[in-house]
Amino acid sequence: MTVRAVLALLPLGWGVCLGSAAEVEPPVLSYEQARAELHQVSDVLKASEAKLSRSTEEARAVRWLGLPDLTSTTTELFGEKTGTLEGTPLGNLPFSYNFRGPRSSINSTWAIYSGGSIKATQRALAAGARAASADLTSTEEDLDVLLAQAYFGLELAADVERTRVSVLEQADRQLNRAIEFERHGIIPKVERLSSQVARDQAAREQVASARDREIAEASLRRLLHRSEPVGTSTPLFVSSRPLQPLAQWLAMAERGSPTLAALNAQREEAEQGMAIAESLWKPKVFAFGSYNPIRKYQSPIEPDWIAGVGINFTLFAHEDRANKVAAARAGVREAQSLHDAASTAIATAVEASFRKVAQAREQFQLLDSTIALAEENLRLREKGFEEAQATSIDVNEARSALAGAQTERALAAYDYDIALAQLLKAAGQAGALPEYIRQADIQLPP
Repeated sequence: MTVRAVLALLPLGWGVCLGSAAEVEPPVLSYEQARAELHQVSDVLKASEAKLSRSTEEARAVRWLGLPDLTSTTTELFGEKTGTLEGTPLGNLPFSYNFRGPRSSINSTWAIYSGGSIKATQRALAAGARAASADLTSTEEDLDVLLAQAYFGLELAADVERTRVSVLEQADRQLNRAIEFERHGIIPKVERLSSQVARDQAAREQVASARDREIAEASLRRLLHRSEPVGTSTPLFVSSRPLQPLAQWLAMAERGSPTLAALNAQREEAEQGMAIAESLWKPKVFAFGSYNPIRKYQSPIEPDWIAGVGINFTLFAHEDRANKVAAARAGVREAQSLHDAASTAIATAVEASFRKVAQAREQFQLLDSTIALAEENLRLREKGFEEAQATSIDVNEARSALAGAQTERALAAYDYDIALAQLLKAAGQAGALPEYIRQADIQLPP
């Protein structure tokens, strides 16, 4: 093949490639796949993980705080001492001693009794690590709710768009029939114009639904840190079976809420802070020792080794210890009050979400009869129009009623899914949403 022939075929090849690219569908993710991806890319979650790592390492750093420490010191001295020893049997004797030379010592101190501050410090940092772990879990559950809103929001937008596309297709067919009937004199011009207006209204609503779907796609794409749109494969769902009793959800929240777990840990931190403040009033008992391995340059009065026990008690401090204890005690009351307030708020959230789930399920089920009536009414109106027994307005109203009922049904399913996600989060069970999706016996068709 000549170069000219190859060049002649290049536009065709480009057209094929561009056509193939235009037909490429966006990658499709199930809810579980999207959740796994979100937990990998979320910057907020990475920050919570880093906070947990920092708190854990801080707690590990003080695990040997009650053991003795051991240090080594090496110095090079320069100095001289001169003087006279008076009153000796030999009279006054002058002396001169040169301190120049290296010195080395191995030193150790051991806090035998610290007034409880060592144990309190260890427990406070351990509680801080538990609080960070609970905060990480809470962040994960917040992300799960955000994902449910974005994921099923896209499903809702796509469902509404499909309904609007169907309405537009029906309106197009209705308009074509109206044009044909007008040509044959079966209907007046006003009926054809009415069909035209209804078709244009359907087109506007279809365009609006397409833009809503694009906005929902952008929300999910941004949440997953993707540069290209993604599709969804998990449909809106509803379970016809009622949930467990409210008392069980309240008990689950009391046991499993990461918010309450974090506040419990913060209360423990505050209690240990009070113990540290109270230790300022108590004496400190310690042991110490020092050993000098280099003795060649030692003066006669420098010991080879020394050891002892000491006690330290602060008689006056530049900080008011009584106020520090009072501040720490107020911190404990604050932490307890925050825990009580959060417990009440969580119980309220659990009950509200529980009732929203039940309400959405009932609304979804009660719309079955409305949709059945709307479908039959549309069928009769379309048949009546073909037999000149119904007007274009009758058909358009019947079609709008059916589209509205279908949209309301999809919205009820969306409300059910989001209320369920919020209920699971309030109860500390947000990670269980995939299991509820698998158990659902009603799924909206794509």
